[in-house]
Amino acid sequence: MKHNSRFGEFGLIIANSHPALGLEVAHQLGVTPLQVESKLFPNGELNVRRLCDISGRDICIFSSLHAGYDTVRELRLICGTIRGSASRVFGVFPFVRDGKSDHVKQFGEPVAYNDTAELISSSGLDVIAIFDQHSSQHPNSYNTLHYRLRAVHHIYLMRILIEYAMARRDQFDSVLALDEGGFKRNMKIAEMLKLPVSFIIKDRDAATRKVNIEASRIVGNVAGQRVAAFDDMLQGGGTLEAGAVIAKNHGAKAISFFVVHDDFTPATFGRINPLLENGTIDRIYILETIPLRDKGKWHKNLAVISSATLIAKVISTIHEEGHMRELFLEL
Repeated sequence: MKHNSRFGEFGLIIANSHPALGLEVAHQLGVTPLQVESKLFPNGELNVRRLCDISGRDICIFSSLHAGYDTVRELRLICGTIRGSASRVFGVFPFVRDGKSDHVKQFGEPVAYNDTAELISSSGLDVIAIFDQHSSQHPNSYNTLHYRLRAVHHIYLMRILIEYAMARRDQFDSVLALDEGGFKRNMKIAEMLKLPVSFIIKDRDAATRKVNIEASRIVGNVAGQRVAAFDDMLQGGGTLEAGAVIAKNHGAKAISFFVVHDDFTPATFGRINPLLENGTIDRIYILETIPLRDKGKWHKNLAVISSATLIAKVISTIHEEGHMRELFLEL
């Protein structure tokens, strides 16, 4: 990438939320990250200090805005140390928290994502890039009218998983959508892979939302097939477990899951790892947009694929004011 643009010399700040991925991105960009110290006061509050000169520079803040701690406040505090000195500040966030709370599902619920988007919008950033949002409406939650924020780029890291599967197309016979909501995404991916697509219709209890495995059915045929299923997020693991069991009950020979965001709960390992060990789930491929919980304990058939190259491309495109057109993927 060009290290200078009309906004000045490029500078990369890596927040404390996912330093390993941030350093991979820095390596891809060929830059040394700028120094920022982020730690805790004795009472648990964040203590952020910028240790570098950013005057007149084009600054990118890289952060995974997960729920492991108050990553959004950390972002705002970092922005507070920069505002007024940098020529421009933009944020690149492989994950943004509260994505599941994207609409009111029951009476009295707030839409938490809107609140998170407002906090990011008012942080002092000029441009942001977000990835594989749970709802296509999420980019519209950001306020580009009343704050410094002027552009929101929504990019799909799912492209990496699709290309990975495409290079191994002979290992799969069909694509399976895990529910009706994921059918559109998986149908388009199946077209790219030139494979047939099926989808699960889950039988759910209206009150508890628990899936009745035996009463659920598949529209299409997975019998004797090696199935690939693509999803944006893995949290507690209920969707993957139900999908795998239903697919195997309908005769699937193997099932592999391709997941962008590893938004795991403390219970995910205990639920999903046994399914990898006993063969109910054959493979899981993740991009690790959040530091992986229980890293080192997982079965070998959970594979991490790096997203650093594509994220670095997004950063360089913003810095150089290039077109995002070639990075756009319609899903």
